[in-house]
Amino acid sequence: MRSLKFHIGRMGEEDQLKFDFEDGLMRSVQERIELGFIFMKLPIIDEAPYRVFDKIEEYRKWADKNLPNWLGYNLIK
Repeated sequence: MRSLKFHIGRMGEEDQLKFDFEDGLMRSVQERIELGFIFMKLPIIDEAPYRVFDKIEEYRKWADKNLPNWLGYNLIK
């Protein structure tokens, strides 16, 4: 069982870093893995179970036309 640690008031940057590392080291590997992933819905990509393209050029054109730039799948211009 994990012990509860807390601090009242403001900590310096170095103290906060040490506190965060100690907290992380008390977690199990499974907890670290679970906390390390952020699940998010990706627009357009997650809307269809799969897509099939005959050529990579078709995929690139589709991605450039349909996906938002922030996803990073667009052609570099």
